[in-house]
Amino acid sequence: MNVDDLYIVLHYHWTKDTTPYPDGRQIIQLAFVLLVSAYTASRPGALVYVEKNEQTNVQHFFGSVNQVDATETEKMDEWDLRDEDLKTLCYGQISLILLPNPGGIRDHLVMEVDLKHTKGHDKRPKKKIFLMSEVKQPFFDIVMLVVAMAFIDGAFESRIRSIEDIFASRVEPPRYSLQLRFVKEKLNVPICRQPISTHCGISTHEIKPLKYHTYLYYLERLSFAVGMPRAMKPYDLRRGTGEAVEKTAPLPLLQQVMGHVYASTFQTYMNQRVQSHVQAAFLGIPSEDALMNILSHQSRYIDPRAPSHYDDLPATTRASLSTHPEIVGLQEMRDSLAKEAKEMYGSMKNAAGTKIGELKAKTEAALRCAKAKLKKDTFEGARGEFFSTIDTLEINRQLDPSLLDIDKQAYAPEKIVHRLDERRQVAELMQISMQDLTEKNDMAQRVTLVNALIELGRVRKVPTERFNPERQTEYAISSNLFSLPKELPSAETESSSSPEPRDCPISLTNRHCLFCTFEPQYQSYFASSRKAREHFEKHLRKYKPTEPITCPDRYCQLVLSGHKALKRHAEDVHHVRYFTEAQRIQAGF
Repeated sequence: MNVDDLYIVLHYHWTKDTTPYPDGRQIIQLAFVLLVSAYTASRPGALVYVEKNEQTNVQHFFGSVNQVDATETEKMDEWDLRDEDLKTLCYGQISLILLPNPGGIRDHLVMEVDLKHTKGHDKRPKKKIFLMSEVKQPFFDIVMLVVAMAFIDGAFESRIRSIEDIFASRVEPPRYSLQLRFVKEKLNVPICRQPISTHCGISTHEIKPLKYHTYLYYLERLSFAVGMPRAMKPYDLRRGTGEAVEKTAPLPLLQQVMGHVYASTFQTYMNQRVQSHVQAAFLGIPSEDALMNILSHQSRYIDPRAPSHYDDLPATTRASLSTHPEIVGLQEMRDSLAKEAKEMYGSMKNAAGTKIGELKAKTEAALRCAKAKLKKDTFEGARGEFFSTIDTLEINRQLDPSLLDIDKQAYAPEKIVHRLDERRQVAELMQISMQDLTEKNDMAQRVTLVNALIELGRVRKVPTERFNPERQTEYAISSNLFSLPKELPSAETESSSSPEPRDCPISLTNRHCLFCTFEPQYQSYFASSRKAREHFEKHLRKYKPTEPITCPDRYCQLVLSGHKALKRHAEDVHHVRYFTEAQRIQAGF
């Protein structure tokens, strides 16, 4: 994976990504991890927290960071601050330094990254410090991201309160450099931290480092959204950096960058495609270096029309999941056990801890695993079919004689206009190159961009842009048909038209949260009804069981007496069910 591939990923991440995030800081730190991986060729264990239990590293295949259950929350709460848990990249390993620039309006801002926790650091500790500087392309400027996160965390020790204060500081004689030191309390705080579930939702923890399986989930989600045939792995960047360093640096320096004791170890990282035009060398003709570079790019396989999410599959494909024999069998077994438990004990709550209660719980767990596995297999099968047939379908469509006289509709990427103002501003600023700007305009642009990143990082919840979860697949792939995408209404048209006033209460589904639906900056649609119900219960914790609660729907404005009354109102009026079966039996309806 080289610089062109990383540019496509970062460009999509900043400007086109429509997925929700727990908060704005997660967006910034994900870009930081990608850049620091590329600039240091480090293994992921030096940047994020790799749990010792390797089974947890595959959880990203069956859920997201937004799907945090009660048992995982309890494990998070028991997490302590042992030294081995903080063996990741922290503020103490990063140094922001000002170097003199006598002829400029501001000094140079550079950064040092000390990777302490590399492979084998316990047996052979050895410092490895990487130097980084500001660049003209905002997508690749890692110094700017570190400065923004330091302001968000309040990490500076001096009286620096804004990016303007940093640019106003100068290196004066007899000093040859100035270090922007961090406060002592932040030196052992990880730069990249884990999102956790709280009573207010999901947000970035103050101390817990970002876990490896969460990083893998982010990479998988971003890779599929870009249109890559397979999920991007952390070692892809490490291999790409090694190949780039090999072309410009001597062998000992390559060993230092890659952390190899023996030079022969790098052979396992070499690209499968021979990085030399052997045909041209044999024929004695000039090498086609440009073509060779294009062939070695992962980006040549990218197709953004490929389904990036399970919900992108056709409705018929998704509906076939419920009729799968394995799912039907487990559902029948679960229902029969539940019926027998209610006949014997009156309710499932009373059957908890009994033999039949344990059997039902195991059956439900097996049913969830079977559904997750079938969804994963179906999604991967659809993506595999897309990439294996799209080339032939494209050629056949272009050679179809019936379409020669028809105006060909060229593919136009979907225009994304973020609903969140902070996210939209950062997306616009990231696309402005500073290559041709004067020094004064360059500084002004950097000030504006860093301030925008700080505002984005302080956003508690970044909403999804995929408000309609039933979005149909844009391209239908089959052996006989290749259909062009339907024209979708642009975000600008939707935002400009004023909605008609409603004459009745809003009707929702069991996957919606009644509170968050009327807050545009919040995520209102969840992956399952259970997740929506759990999130709804978190809102209810702010009220006492019998405290009057006003219906969030502005059309209703009914004052309901307590939790049960609100749940019953939500089911009767808004058609969303928040009662579990046990709560329904206990309430008597």
